[in-house]
Amino acid sequence: MNVMLAAGALRDDGLIQEESAIAQALRDAILERRLGPGSRLPEEQLAEIFASSRGRIRRVLLALAREHIVVIQPSRGAFVASPDAAEARAVLAARRMIEVAVMERPCQPLTEDAIAVLRAVTEEERRAHAAHDSVAMIRWSGRFHLELALALGNAVIAGIVSELSLRTSLIIAIYERQNAMCCLKADHDLLLGTVCEQAWAEAGRLMSRHLLEIEQNLDFSSPAPPASSLSLILKR
Repeated sequence: MNVMLAAGALRDDGLIQEESAIAQALRDAILERRLGPGSRLPEEQLAEIFASSRGRIRRVLLALAREHIVVIQPSRGAFVASPDAAEARAVLAARRMIEVAVMERPCQPLTEDAIAVLRAVTEEERRAHAAHDSVAMIRWSGRFHLELALALGNAVIAGIVSELSLRTSLIIAIYERQNAMCCLKADHDLLLGTVCEQAWAEAGRLMSRHLLEIEQNLDFSSPAPPASSLSLILKR
């Protein structure tokens, strides 16, 4: 079976290919902590860096603002989002409400194709852990939650989970404790096994515990990383 796991394949942001590539480069720079929270994102400089037009850069920034990882301030421009502790807790609380409910009361049966995709995602996550690649761990963890929502929920639920997962990735990148391991792969393996067995009540319990552990691995008392020079996004 050919399982497609291309990065961003499930994101419908309304951008053309060139714009989507720029948006992904900015997402990566933010999640890799090369662009810290509060970093300014001037259209003119971004257009020069990516050899694009300001109009296309504006569309990219608007798309990222809809994902809540960029904020656009009137008369000031665009900045990397800097969610505070209250917003971070609200995002995680929303995830618990939605994702636990999907586990306990799935909207549709789990198919063999969906199981194959989930197993492929956990294999990519295993490789990321083996390589100690923290950014890839965050990325594939978010992908696991999205694929679960697609497999058991509906398109509306999957869209909400996609947005909340991306916002959680930014929150983890800012607030994760040193040496913490957000979204342990073992948790995903347990969840997948329970879902395959259709043990929905247990799946809900595991999801609730899993999301609570993510929050416990965050340290909201530590200052956010400083804003970075925009030119750092070129160092890929």
